[in-house]
Amino acid sequence: MQTNDLGLDEFMTLCKLINVEPYISVNAGLGDSHSAAQEVEYMNGSVSTYMGAQRAKNGHPESYQVKFWNIGNEPWGDWQIGHTDLKYYMIKHNEFAKAMRAVDPSITLIASAMMLQNDNVPGLLRSKYVGNLDGMYGGDYDWTGGFLKDCWGNFDILAEHWYASGGHHWDIEKGKNLKHDEPSDNAYVKTDMTLLESARYPADTVREEYEGYQKRFPAMVEKKIPLSIDEYAYFNFTPGSGDGPFGGMNLKQGLAYAMILNEMMRHTDIITMGAQTTGVALITYNRTASTLNSLGLLYKMYGDHFVGATPVALSGNSPQPASKYPAGSPDQPQTPSGSPTYPLDIVAALSADRKTLLVSVVNATDSERTFDLNISGSHLSGPAKMLQLTGPTVDAINRVGQAPQLAVRETSMESIPSLIAVSPISITLYEFPIAGAAQ
Repeated sequence: MQTNDLGLDEFMTLCKLINVEPYISVNAGLGDSHSAAQEVEYMNGSVSTYMGAQRAKNGHPESYQVKFWNIGNEPWGDWQIGHTDLKYYMIKHNEFAKAMRAVDPSITLIASAMMLQNDNVPGLLRSKYVGNLDGMYGGDYDWTGGFLKDCWGNFDILAEHWYASGGHHWDIEKGKNLKHDEPSDNAYVKTDMTLLESARYPADTVREEYEGYQKRFPAMVEKKIPLSIDEYAYFNFTPGSGDGPFGGMNLKQGLAYAMILNEMMRHTDIITMGAQTTGVALITYNRTASTLNSLGLLYKMYGDHFVGATPVALSGNSPQPASKYPAGSPDQPQTPSGSPTYPLDIVAALSADRKTLLVSVVNATDSERTFDLNISGSHLSGPAKMLQLTGPTVDAINRVGQAPQLAVRETSMESIPSLIAVSPISITLYEFPIAGAAQ
């Protein structure tokens, strides 16, 4: 049971303390559009408005100017209070959007869409269209398509959620034998994965389905309607460890999440927002202390360097191998994710000030690997910097009160070799100064 004893003002104080931009989801279950509009007015209205005056009375005369607002949360899920079918919810969303924008036309509205390959889609229906989702577009489970068809102009961003679990695979033949109302996850079967397969698994679901919507609704590209993956997680902890899905954030998990982040950065033309589930998953804690786990170290390393960066084109001569399972099943895309630098996963970007080339390399193997660095259009200069997150084994983990097994170590590279060696089981970030960059 959630006590809901954290109010809006306390939430905004927290956001200020940790220097993050707030993102608020209004209650579109049993809530109504009038209440949602009042909430926007409380947060963003001037003191001359009724709710703005209430905020001032609570000690906050200056409006918060919250930009990002999500209408509902997974309204397609039958576990949600106030769940309705797609047709009715599209009407509901439009009412909320108009009421909220009437209070503040400047807000960014985010619609609660759903991936067609989500486990909430019945297994029999999902197996029927394995390898070809065309038959599911426009159907009763096509929430994303519903927004694009019936709510155009009443949202700015589409939100979708996805969760992945390692150690299993959705079996097409087993899926075809599911009963009509049988859960689709009953078609999953256990499978042995190599370290590299395990790390690659969650990133494979990031972007393929969304490109299908861009083909069906070309205005998405013209109006630049992006995707917010504002819930995602990979449950791949070691069974029996006692750590649970969020406590067991070892190096193996860190390698997988680095590949997820790399895949998101490759597709920033589609994905402009993301939020890992949950914030506390980045720390391991007890009642009195906490420490950054592998995810916390990874997000800090990326956050300190990639914020405001611009991804640049990257090519290679070692493409990702085809899946050993039939492509088109819910967890096997037609085109595997990753860079053409197999088995390494590499993404490159220009820093926010455009003075530095950033190169992130994930080596999810137990051997040292090498790659050639050839730059077109610019020249690099030294010295360069290397930051590396690694540990003694893939099971390495940080726990409160114990010496950390994982750390980010920084070293300097006086010269930049054309052939670069990458340590096993590591996430490495290189910073290469660009010669002649404006100071």
